[in-house]
Amino acid sequence: MFKPLNYERGKVLRLPMTGSAGFTKYQLVKMSSGYLADAAGGDSEVEYIALETVTDATTNNAGTYCDVIPVAGDMRIEALCVTTPVQASHVGNDYDLAGVSTLDLTATTDKVFRIDEIKNASDKLVIGRFNKPALA
Repeated sequence: MFKPLNYERGKVLRLPMTGSAGFTKYQLVKMSSGYLADAAGGDSEVEYIALETVTDATTNNAGTYCDVIPVAGDMRIEALCVTTPVQASHVGNDYDLAGVSTLDLTATTDKVFRIDEIKNASDKLVIGRFNKPALA
């Protein structure tokens, strides 16, 4: 889950999805061959956050559209981590994506997301921002 906490730089867009895709609200998506597709661990830059849960029941590209918000570098984001964040170890550092919905606190190759604060360690929630442009 990557939940935007502010929208002052973002503009909600309605973009076409790749065929047979399914997105969950607050997951990361990217453009692939002109259509929205799942972001993935190993991506060095994040493009959009899905603002709704939607499934394309067809195999046709652009058969379904999804509301997304473009990611800006000054956007504050609440993010879910795979493991429990620790103030002394993780705040102020940059981490990779584990997938469309989580951060990997053990991976620092792509440096996609900077953690600014821990919101709730037991729930594995942090607040930070995506590095725009990408650092890696």
